[in-house]
This record gives sequence, structure tokens and C-alpha cells, in this order.
Amino acid sequence: MSSSFDDMVVSAYQGKTAQELLQAPPDALKGVSAGDAEHLRNAFGIETVGDLASSPYFAHAQAVLGATGTPPFDPGPSPEWASFFANAPVQHYLTHPTGRFRIDFGPVYYRGRLDGTARVIVVGQDPSVNEILGHRVFVGRSGQRLQGFLRKLGLDRSYIILNTYLFSVFGQFDTELKGIADESEVLSFRNAFLDRLKKDNPVQAVIGVGRGGQHGVETWPGQVGLTSVEITHPAAHDEAALLASWSAALNVLRPIVEADDGMTQDPNPYGTTFTDDDHEPIPRHDLPFGIPDWHGVGSHAKRDGSKKIVWTAP
Repeated sequence: MSSSFDDMVVSAYQGKTAQELLQAPPDALKGVSAGDAEHLRNAFGIETVGDLASSPYFAHAQAVLGATGTPPFDPGPSPEWASFFANAPVQHYLTHPTGRFRIDFGPVYYRGRLDGTARVIVVGQDPSVNEILGHRVFVGRSGQRLQGFLRKLGLDRSYIILNTYLFSVFGQFDTELKGIADESEVLSFRNAFLDRLKKDNPVQAVIGVGRGGQHGVETWPGQVGLTSVEITHPAAHDEAALLASWSAALNVLRPIVEADDGMTQDPNPYGTTFTDDDHEPIPRHDLPFGIPDWHGVGSHAKRDGSKKIVWTAP
């Protein structure tokens, strides 16, 4: 028997396990009367403590609160999203015969909103060192450039970013990696992720970043009917061509994507090279609790040969 929850429940339910309490009626909780429980049942179909904990109505209220910056960090996936991620084909990556994946620090699933408020979906290629350490997608220098792109659209919150692959890769997006992206385990999970996002969010546009991200969008049947654009990867060496691609994409997206509250769209095109003003620090509400303030600001990783990446804290 457990006493962990005794201060939270009425005497009849003290000593019960968590699993038992999830099956109990809401008035098992202190402060909830039998009348309150009846109202919850009639109004929202909530029969148990478990129903109360997983209620979409409370999740929606939390999403509204989150839009005000509370909490000032990403609380992580809901139980429903955590269950979805638990079915990711992680083992397929860990045992892949090509050895193309950096598997030591685990998968990286997303950055942005999983609360039903994302209006733009961004698909990149794979995480690197900054992303692995923060366990969020597009956190390093490339991510800060992408964040500047989103800022030009008037977005500081209403987006969700994922990758074609859950793990960092060795090398660039070549024929072999393209083939891996189309393997049923990788493809079906990625498309299921995108399908769920489209179903649960007021999506206005989808953006494919780089050849890997673009391939992820192109192989998603659900992108039909959505405005989709392709942009050059932010780490590409030809900045003039890169930024021309980004300016052209902004022209397509501005009339379609609504700015977030308190934000305005920037009508100015990019120049021929990135400036400091084109970079935007990764918002704290996109990163987990406890991440230091300098993570997601500036660049902390550099390549050392074809296999090694060196990361340095300030």
C-alpha cells in the first residue's frame, strides 16, 4: 500500500496505489465533493481521477496559459504524446546496418508546440550536438537562423519542428540516407507524427528545410492541401543563394501565416549574407527546464574531421 498520496485524497482512499487512484471517482480527491464529481461527469464525461488528469479541456486551458509564457520552459510531451513517442522506431536506428547514425545520446523528437496551437510545421533533417544536449530540434546556429526566419513571419510560438531522422547522421543527405528515409520504419513513424500534427493543430503551412527535410515533406501524403515551401538549409555555404531562397519563401508564406499575438511580420527581404540581426535566440519556452541561459544562443559546436564534432560550453 502507498501513503504518497494520502495528503491529496480523502480517508477512504488513503493507502491506495496510483493505479487504484486513477480508477477512483474524482471526489476521492480532497476538495472535490460528490456534487462536483457529478458536475464533472455530466459536463465533461469525467468518471475517474484518470479521466480528470487526461482531460483535453484542462490541456487546452494549459495551452492558453502557455501562450502567456507560463511556464517559461517546455514542460515536455503530454502523456498521450509520450505514449506516441514510446512507439518510435528507436531500435531500428540503433541497429541500422549502415552505421550512419550517432546513437550515443539518444533520439531528439521535436521543438515547439505539442499543445494543439501550431500553425506552421517545419521539417528538418537530423539533430546535431547542440540539439542532442538540449534534446530539442534546431537549437544551434542553424536553429537560431531558422528562428529568425520564423520571427520574420511574425511567429515566436505557434510552430512545431521535427526532423526526417530521430538521430544525428554521419555525413550529408546522400543516396544512402535518402533510401533510409524511405524505409518503412522511419517513413511510417514520421508520417504518423505529421498526420497527428495536422489533425490536432490549425496548420496553415509546412516548411521543408534542406534536402533531407524537403524529402520528408515530399513523402508525406498529408501535405496535399497544405501550402508547402522548400528552403535551403541554413548551414549551406552559398549564403546569397540560401537567403534568396528564404526571401522567396517568405513572400509565399506571409499572406497565409497569421502572426502571433504581440508580433508583426517583417516585410523586408534578406540581404546576401547573414547578419547578427538575422539570428534569433531559441525561446526559453522551447527548451526543457534547467537548460542554461546560454544554450540556444551563439554557436558551441564545430567539426573536427568527418566523424568528430567538438562542443564547448562558454
